Amino acid sequence: CPPAADGMERFACPTPDRQGRYHCIDDHVLCDGFIDCPSGEDEDRQACMFYKTVRSQ
Repeated sequence: CPPAADGMERFACPTPDRQGRYHCIDDHVLCDGFIDCPSGEDEDRQACMFYKTVRSQ
């Protein structure tokens, strides 16, 4: 995904929405307790456990 207008890094959701479009989300919404990807992968418990650990370092 291209960077956001403010320069923040963005990530592509791994699955498309119902129209077949892939969404890009800002890095600060990963593992924030709110679903932003169509299938909720940005809030996957296992992935977030590792993401939060790496991010806090």
